[in-house]
Amino acid sequence: MKSRVKVLISAVLVFSLMFSGQVFASSSNEAKTEPPPLEVAPFTIFDPDFKYLDDGAGYISYNGDKKVNIWGQTLGTRKVDTIGVQLTLQRWTGNDWLDVNTGPNSTYSDASYAYYTDDIPVIEGCYYRVKSKHWIKYGNVKEEGFRYSNSILIK
Repeated sequence: MKSRVKVLISAVLVFSLMFSGQVFASSSNEAKTEPPPLEVAPFTIFDPDFKYLDDGAGYISYNGDKKVNIWGQTLGTRKVDTIGVQLTLQRWTGNDWLDVNTGPNSTYSDASYAYYTDDIPVIEGCYYRVKSKHWIKYGNVKEEGFRYSNSILIK
């Protein structure tokens, strides 16, 4: 019986982590819109048939000065000809995610890792997230995928 309880508690914890899509930058909810729907997007995976694009993610944090810090990384399975990451800050309109700032392609040659970070001004009362694009090129092979961070409410 105890093992069933442990399994049930573990399953509930894993499920709650997988679907906890929002992180609030404040304990007060003074949002200009309803929160975005909970999504599994932060846990998306790249094509399992990829040989060289191993992993990647984008992140967002609020620094308390009406700016967010966004950062992202791409990991390859080996050194490739080029590897890169591009971050797009998105704001929730109440219906859709709107691209508000797309950063440059951060590309590295003869590397297995790419990284980019930036601080971007934001509007209080809005939800934001990061869409990250990840890619590698190795010879004639090009592999590419997208990831989405959790959303945060700026207060």
